[in-house]
Parts: sequence; C-alpha cells; structure tokens
Amino acid sequence: MRTNNINQTSTNKFPRKAKITGALMLSAFCLVGMTSCEDNDDPILTTYNQQDRNFAIASSENINAQIKFGQLALDKGEDDSVLEYGTMLLSENSSSKTELEGIVNGTDVVLSKEVSSAMNAKFDELGTMSGEDFDLAFINYQIELLENSKSVYENQKDNGENNTLKAFADKTLDKVKDHKLDAAEVKAELLLEGI
Repeated sequence: MRTNNINQTSTNKFPRKAKITGALMLSAFCLVGMTSCEDNDDPILTTYNQQDRNFAIASSENINAQIKFGQLALDKGEDDSVLEYGTMLLSENSSSKTELEGIVNGTDVVLSKEVSSAMNAKFDELGTMSGEDFDLAFINYQIELLENSKSVYENQKDNGENNTLKAFADKTLDKVKDHKLDAAEVKAELLLEGI
C-alpha cells in the first residue's frame, strides 16, 4: 500500500509542474502584452492627418472667439440673461481651450492664438454698440456663429484620424448645440422684454 501512495504522489507532481509552468508562461505573455500597450506608438493616437491639423486651427479660432465674445458680453451686456450667457461662454470655452491644448501638447500640431478676420470684424462691430441694441445683436450673432461652427466639429468626427481629437470634437459639438439652444432662449427672453 505504501508503494501505491508513493507512485500516486509522483504522478500528481507532473500535472502540478505543468500547471505552474503554464501559469508562468501566461503571466509572461500578459506582461509583454501590457508593456506593448503602454507604447504611445499607436498611429490612431499619435498621428495627425491634414484634417486633424485643419480642425485644430479652426477649433482653436472658434474657442478663442467665444472667449473673446464672452468677455465682450460681460463688458457691454445689459440684460441679466446676456451677462449669464457671457459668463457661461467664458467658463466653458476656457476649459475647452485647456483641454485642446493638452491634447496637442508635445506634438507638431499648431493651434491658433487668434480669431478669424470675419469674427474679429464682428467683434469690432459689436464693440460699438451698447444696451438693448448690443444684447440683441450679440445673441443673434451667437446663434449664427454656433450654427456655422457645427460643421467644423461634425467634419472632424467623420473625417479625422486621431481618436482623441475626434472624441474632443464630439464632446465640443454637444456643447455647441447646447450653447445654441441657450442663445435661442436668451433671444426669446430679450424679444419678450422688448414687447
């Protein structure tokens, strides 16, 4: 009987050794796999096609303009709803600017520090107005500007290569749509107050 126990023990050791060896090999493969995932050589994350570069410039111009227009609303606005809208523009676009800068930081993608000439001309025009005239002209321009800027973000979602920029475009597109709805509400309030 003793012999059977010894034989039985020695035959059970082989499967145990095989299990341990298999577990060690599996662990080694997992570590190699995890290490390769840490590389930032994934082309979807680190490459930027011409669409991505154009989007970065257009988006940064839009964001810069909205920050500038938000401050203008705070400086020139009269109605509380316009002042609240201006505060929201400043806050949300400042955080979008920080996020976009973080995405392209350390890459060769260049962001604009300016606004387009058309937006700058509108800024100068609005700057000459005051009171109710400013409030209504400002909010009308916001509705127009936001409608036009939607295509910038939609195009990036559809045609961009870099997934991080595409996710930013998707998130910012939702903000643009929300801001346009908010602007329409402000316009409705202004028109009701003017009656």
